[in-house]
Amino acid sequence: MEKIKILIVEDEPIIAVDLKRSLQKMGYQVINMVESGEEALESIHQNLPDLILMDVQLEGDLDGIDTAHQISKQYPIPIIYLTSNTDERTFNRAKLTQPHGFLSKPFRLTDVKHSIDLAFVDKESSPEALQQNEQDSLSVQLQDCVFVKSKDHLVKIKLEDINYVEADSCYCSIITNNERHVIVSTLKKFEASVIHPSLMRVHRSFIINLNAIEKIGEGHLYIQKKMIPIGRSYKAELFEKIPKY
Repeated sequence: MEKIKILIVEDEPIIAVDLKRSLQKMGYQVINMVESGEEALESIHQNLPDLILMDVQLEGDLDGIDTAHQISKQYPIPIIYLTSNTDERTFNRAKLTQPHGFLSKPFRLTDVKHSIDLAFVDKESSPEALQQNEQDSLSVQLQDCVFVKSKDHLVKIKLEDINYVEADSCYCSIITNNERHVIVSTLKKFEASVIHPSLMRVHRSFIINLNAIEKIGEGHLYIQKKMIPIGRSYKAELFEKIPKY
């Protein structure tokens, strides 16, 4: 089983480093440590974690609760607060983000571990439930579009508007010109569910829209200035489909 990937958002470096070491000893994978809400949002965009440990007081304009609100609009990631702010007002603000834990500093490592474990026992976020809920996240395809679950709505995405789809563990990010939608699905199941002549898998982690390619090299291509690798097993088919003069 893959290790649970954790992002630490903590503006006290000593606490962050100690927490990282302890989590690694417990068998978790810490993919990044950041000090501000702005850095957290950028880190998530680059590498989607399975869980976030979030301090409330942070560097920058966003505190931990503001950051959690921003995250929850785009990503179904469980968040556990680790904070010295345990007053009623802070707790009531934090409750609105529906966290999976609220631990006061100084915290016990056993409490951190128990909170992480409980986050993945939760019926909405356990790895087993993620598999069961894939069909809730990605609906049946219509002729030229697909509906994906976003919070409590189904959002229509035209297949021709998809620039690329990027896989990260049991999530996929669907990227259009203006939006990013995160769905609970493996890339394999997305590929099997969504059929369109312009959409092609080019790597174990990427499906791309052939019409969105900006430039292409021997081992990679660019869409929206993002460099996307081309897997060796997909290269021949890709170059066959691209008109060359």
